[in-house]
Amino acid sequence: MVARRASQAAGPPDSSYLRLAEHAPGVLWSASATGEWLYVNPAWTRLTGQPAEAALGWGWLACVPADQRDRVRAAVAKGAADAAPFEVVHGLATADGRQVDAHTQAHPSLESNQQFVGFSGTCLPLRESAAASLPADDEPDGRQLLDLLPHAFVAYDTSLRYLYANRAAGELFGIEPAVFAGKTARELGVAPYIAAAYEQAVADALATGAPQTFDYRIDTGSSTRHFRVRVVADGDGRRAVASTLDVSAWVRVQVEQDTLLLREQAARTQAETAIGIRDQFLSMVSHELRSPLNGIQSWAHVLESRVDADVPTIARALAGIRTGVQQQVRLIDELLDATHAMTGRLQLSMAMEVLAPIVDRAIARAAPRAAERNVSLRAELPPGDIRVWGSAERIEQMVGHLLGNAIKFSQPDGQVSVRVEATQGEARIAVGDTGKGIAADVMPYLFDPFRQLDAFRARRPDGLGLGLTLVRHLAELQGGRVAAQSGGEGQGAVFSIYLPLAREGEASTAAARPAVAAVPAGTLNDVRILLVEGHAEARGALADSLQLAGGAVVACESGASALEHLRRMESGELPHVIVSDMTLPGMDGSDTLARIRELERGAPDRFPSPTPAVALTSASRCEDRIGALAAGFQVYLAKPVEFPQLVGLIQNLARIASLERP
Repeated sequence: MVARRASQAAGPPDSSYLRLAEHAPGVLWSASATGEWLYVNPAWTRLTGQPAEAALGWGWLACVPADQRDRVRAAVAKGAADAAPFEVVHGLATADGRQVDAHTQAHPSLESNQQFVGFSGTCLPLRESAAASLPADDEPDGRQLLDLLPHAFVAYDTSLRYLYANRAAGELFGIEPAVFAGKTARELGVAPYIAAAYEQAVADALATGAPQTFDYRIDTGSSTRHFRVRVVADGDGRRAVASTLDVSAWVRVQVEQDTLLLREQAARTQAETAIGIRDQFLSMVSHELRSPLNGIQSWAHVLESRVDADVPTIARALAGIRTGVQQQVRLIDELLDATHAMTGRLQLSMAMEVLAPIVDRAIARAAPRAAERNVSLRAELPPGDIRVWGSAERIEQMVGHLLGNAIKFSQPDGQVSVRVEATQGEARIAVGDTGKGIAADVMPYLFDPFRQLDAFRARRPDGLGLGLTLVRHLAELQGGRVAAQSGGEGQGAVFSIYLPLAREGEASTAAARPAVAAVPAGTLNDVRILLVEGHAEARGALADSLQLAGGAVVACESGASALEHLRRMESGELPHVIVSDMTLPGMDGSDTLARIRELERGAPDRFPSPTPAVALTSASRCEDRIGALAAGFQVYLAKPVEFPQLVGLIQNLARIASLERP
């Protein structure tokens, strides 16, 4: 039983209901949206002895046994979280010192706009709830109260005939309340499925003494109404009371929320699928572009070894081939990096870094290009260490992008400056040039991807238009930002990277890095190599290059062919190092290496230790790298391979593994 209309905000009853609530025989209460009581009628004090004022908020829980309070609170909290009806049975200390089982139930209170504002509810001794809910004939105030309530109340005897129905019940079933007495639901013409549900619940409540709850709906063609029914039997099992609440508004809200959730989940799934398809496409494009580049670079190395590189035209041609390959690799890497950064899938290895050495390396890389264009490079580095928490590789990449742009857009005899400073809790790396400058109308779009405005083309004669976008995302991933300034066209520009300074006392996880010695391209005399490459052109070029370096190369086009060669080889012919492409016909590189490891474990006399393996792949995703290393490859190289680097790795692997096979 509730003391107010469900469409009104929860709180103390309005004046029109206050008198009835104050005289109601059962406990009526209202609560806020969090479940804290805002009002309780005097029946609470008569039942428990606790003053009504003390019961407000969560004070009423003092009358609930301590070991049950968490359970009661949890039931209230779930109802509040779902804005849904709830009920809970619990112990209750009474005014005469006894403890009885009480049944607390509540229904949500909704505003006219269907906004949930709280609860209205009852708290009745469990074995007395049916009797307390049904006023006697000599209690006119109780009858009036039931007639004023918006919920339908009906009482049954043991033969499932009605004893009483309030006005709301008459409106629900379309029958005058006075007609109910002495009749069954079927005799009154109630829909059979509804009558059967009520009668079954009443019979179960009378037989077991336990409250029964069920839901049903009525379809009118133009609309659907939803109802929740609660049936409680009296203490001696002679009658039962059924309260029916119209929960249509609440169901509509839940359906809307579920629909929105399903739409959101479908949209997210669609977006994730699209991202996956795009990543697969980019990986495929990377593979298709890198494989031919690997062949071009390998054949260029063959030409360098067999032609007179002192002839100016030949030297220029070879330099052009190398430059073209490097530019294509840079564009592929830039595209993949920018895409992963924009979707939050780019992973950074963060550590405390000193900026000056990183900037020095970027300047050293940019110096040859600056010299080609007769552009001077000037660096202003601080005397002390400026430390940031970031990725040294990515910081160098960002500075390199800005230096490349500055050199590209500077006129011959121009100047590019790099300044590193600490300011207001941030480290600033500023790259300035005296070049073409940037028009004011282009500035707002400077860091957007793929911008191809006419005014912007003047500063972008080549490239994908992703360099500045990548710089911005890399800075943001490290907690920083980027900015650009220009006085206009012909006034040059200054690009700044801001990174947060490392906190004082913050331990550095980046140990001093040993200097990396240049890997010599030296000879591969006495080193046997098993090359597995599915691309015929790349296989031939790489095999020739390795043989020119002195290596004894056996080239196979597939994993099956490589396994067959290993089975037929004598001990003195077994390879010192395996170099395998990851994308092979039939078995891929990982499967091929797994089969090789099985072969090695089965013949320990021929294979005293696992043969070191180098993975070559056109795929450049992080998961591809992890998969290759997890498969047992010692090294992972992205195509096109830098040949001196590959030669050095083969030498090191053979030496470290101490493979001295005859």
